[in-house]
Amino acid sequence: MGVRRLEDLQCWQATRAFKLEVYRLVRQSAGAQRDERFRHQLMDAAASGEANIAEGFRRFGARQFVHFLGYAVASIEEARRRLQDGVDRGYIEQDACDPVLAAGLSALRLTVALKTSLLPYAKR
Repeated sequence: MGVRRLEDLQCWQATRAFKLEVYRLVRQSAGAQRDERFRHQLMDAAASGEANIAEGFRRFGARQFVHFLGYAVASIEEARRRLQDGVDRGYIEQDACDPVLAAGLSALRLTVALKTSLLPYAKR
């Protein structure tokens, strides 16, 4: 029996948790709050991972779902790189960022695993 609800997907749960942690870090960072472009790019990338998983899930076809999971993977990685850039800019302390980067890596791995598991079905 397959997954019936988006909320049951582990990759969606992990990606949502990552997004919420990114939002928390941004709210706590005065530098990120001041740098509107940085803030929007980081928050948009974090939100895009979750949104692409949801959009692909609602397409109800393996081929399209795999396609959107690819976008989600790219967005999660973009958010992780932008977080590290926030550390490099002095907006976020590395110690505060490390657990959020780890959450992003977990979301990334789960999303790649789901994508990989669906590849045989996407070729039909």
